[in-house]
Amino acid sequence: MKTKRIDIRMTVYEVKQLDSEAERRGMTRSELIRSMIARLPELKLKPS
Repeated sequence: MKTKRIDIRMTVYEVKQLDSEAERRGMTRSELIRSMIARLPELKLKPS
């Protein structure tokens, strides 16, 4: 379940890149961003 929302500032060029790649892959902007984040190394959280 998605529970958080973030707002970021991007240049016009960056938004065009994002939209172009999302369209090429048949994805929404959010889906593309989440798929890229999923490729990052997994966090190793410290026990609390």
